[in-house]
Amino acid sequence: MRNVLLIGLLLFFSVTGYSQLLTAHDFVSIPAIPQKKLGSYLAKIGFGQGETMAMSDTIMQNYYVKNAKSKFIDYTDSRLVQSWYTRYKSGFIFYTSSQKDCVAIIKSLKEGGFFCENENVKAPFVYQKDDILVRLSSTREDTVTLYKFFVVKEVLPRPSAIHFAEDFLAFHSHENLAYIFGKANVQKDVYYFSDSNVVRCSVLYPNTNRQVIFVWQDEVNRCELSHLLIGNSLRGNSAAKNDSPVSENLWTMRNGLRANMSLAELLKLNKSDINFYGWDSQFPGIVEPSKKGEIDFAKTGVVLSCLNCRGSDFMNKDIINSEDALNNSMRMFVLALIVMPQPETQEMASMK
Repeated sequence: MRNVLLIGLLLFFSVTGYSQLLTAHDFVSIPAIPQKKLGSYLAKIGFGQGETMAMSDTIMQNYYVKNAKSKFIDYTDSRLVQSWYTRYKSGFIFYTSSQKDCVAIIKSLKEGGFFCENENVKAPFVYQKDDILVRLSSTREDTVTLYKFFVVKEVLPRPSAIHFAEDFLAFHSHENLAYIFGKANVQKDVYYFSDSNVVRCSVLYPNTNRQVIFVWQDEVNRCELSHLLIGNSLRGNSAAKNDSPVSENLWTMRNGLRANMSLAELLKLNKSDINFYGWDSQFPGIVEPSKKGEIDFAKTGVVLSCLNCRGSDFMNKDIINSEDALNNSMRMFVLALIVMPQPETQEMASMK
């Protein structure tokens, strides 16, 4: 229904309009323009300001093709620019019913340095460059095909502003990492959770005590962060060729949680005991994902390991209490942290 209404609006406002085709330069420029100045920029290429909408923390503004003659090329196809701003990022959506528009924009993006890993493989197609991501999709209602370019500019911290593990949640793609940290410091890799569960990932500062593994929801395009893996004993597939020892991982959480801390230190930090899954369970060594004490283990996963647990029947239970493990002299420690981003807002998900 939303697509039907949108197509109706486009046809009503734009069918006799004139405008200039958006290019890669516009796709880079528009998200960086302050909201108050965007109208002037778009007016120069044939778009007039329409209605303003607000959803939660997102402000959206529509711009329709002007229904007046101008020096720009006459297109009878429908177009709409919809800008959006949130506290942490900004972008816009460009709708067009012209296949020629779509082809020309893709050509312009490629010429402007954007790349796509999944082109002609699986829609939506994702084009990336530095801190800009463009997601192309299409819908069809009756005889009208509507092409949608969703454009987002990420606000990325500089390396000097990163102090805690959570700070890496600001990065949403391999391209973001390469743009900020340099291509030499980020590596495309695969990570083996098990023999049957292998995922594509990106590794920042591989095989060093500053290593962070990024696991992506969109593995093909290596974007849309699923979670971070932090721990010096975690190695991607490429690290198999590197046998050099790695010192203790430097990254800690804001609450003091870090890899390699002992179970006793973890309990002191949490101010409560915890439960974790035994070695023969489906999730060996993982702390139960719940908030028991100061740490919310549903938001930050913790994987435990042990220095002297081999052959212990005690560790084969489904669920083990931390106090029982300590009373049985099990020398346990934090092997890895699984740092998860905040869920995407419904407003942002609906715009894509």
